[in-house]
Amino acid sequence: MVLSESTLLEAREALRKRVDATLAEVGDEFPYVRDGSTWETTPNGNWCGGHWIGLLWFARDAALATGDEDDADRYERAARSATETVHEYMPRTSMFCGMNFCYAGFDGYDRTGDRRLYGIGLEGADAMADAFHEGARQIPLGELDIKGPEQFRGPESDHGPSGNRIGAVDNVYTAVTVLWRAYEETGDTRFRDAAISHADRHLDWYVRDDGRTWHHAVFDDDGGLERQYNELAHSEETCWSRGQGWNVAGLARAHAATGAGRYLDALERTVGYYRQRSPADGVPYWDLAAPVDEDTPRDTSAAALVADGLLALPESDDTAALRAYGETILDSLLSTYLETDPDAPNYGAVEQGCFNAPGEYATNTELIWTDYYVARLVEDALEE
Repeated sequence: MVLSESTLLEAREALRKRVDATLAEVGDEFPYVRDGSTWETTPNGNWCGGHWIGLLWFARDAALATGDEDDADRYERAARSATETVHEYMPRTSMFCGMNFCYAGFDGYDRTGDRRLYGIGLEGADAMADAFHEGARQIPLGELDIKGPEQFRGPESDHGPSGNRIGAVDNVYTAVTVLWRAYEETGDTRFRDAAISHADRHLDWYVRDDGRTWHHAVFDDDGGLERQYNELAHSEETCWSRGQGWNVAGLARAHAATGAGRYLDALERTVGYYRQRSPADGVPYWDLAAPVDEDTPRDTSAAALVADGLLALPESDDTAALRAYGETILDSLLSTYLETDPDAPNYGAVEQGCFNAPGEYATNTELIWTDYYVARLVEDALEE
């Protein structure tokens, strides 16, 4: 890792303090996106509650590392309470169930040894395996009312087809990662087979020849592809940056889990497209191919996902260049986009995230999932 230990420790402390300030502000609610000087919240985490739970566990372990046991206890109580809320609320048919139960369950178990949290992780994997559509070889979007503008409901005037017939570029990470973990834990080939089938269909339906990705694919009841479309990109011919980030994070884990060259080949192609169309610091504009002017927002959440994926790759000659690019992106996020001034009102925030540009919603602000992925990257780097 090219980043110094002092830089990483400074970042860890800033991010921990951000969790502290956020917890004091939101209480039992879940932070979602920053609206000016306050957090916009949800009562149950909506699609991304696991990120807040993960940040609370991160803050707990950061506090333990500095001997602040009272703070650590406070963060753990909040993490456990939020886990109960997400576990009760999260629709089992939603593609986000896998990701949220992985963070709330398996990641919590890794930190505590609590077998109940382990069971939540397995429950997320079971839900994703049950949701897998054999004909489409996809885990579909499912039914979850994502908080945001009405635009965020589909491509047509009636808000599009059922989520049970829509796949998403996100799913190769959000729905599939928990399956790799469950297979590693149990050896149950049902988890492995669903993960591989989904990842292979992802290569067919979402990764375009030049390295761009589609956002959505609609399939019929038998699983046949009807069409592809972009919901959060500038147009059908451009590329949603965060979708590219989810793709990188998912393909990196598919390669790490299987060693299969097809995933590494697709990863190199999609990272190449991302890199060619991003600024030199590796933090892209919200769309990788849309027109850019002085007001076009960046998306640090896309960059954090790309770095998260690339730095999860196993170290080898084949992955060295990709991992090095991941380190470059993390360096940029910490040096330019993370607020490290303790006197700043947003101390510890990762700024310039863009949630939904077409819907003009949270287009240049702090996003809870960006903070989470940057915190996880810092924590992993300190453990190397």
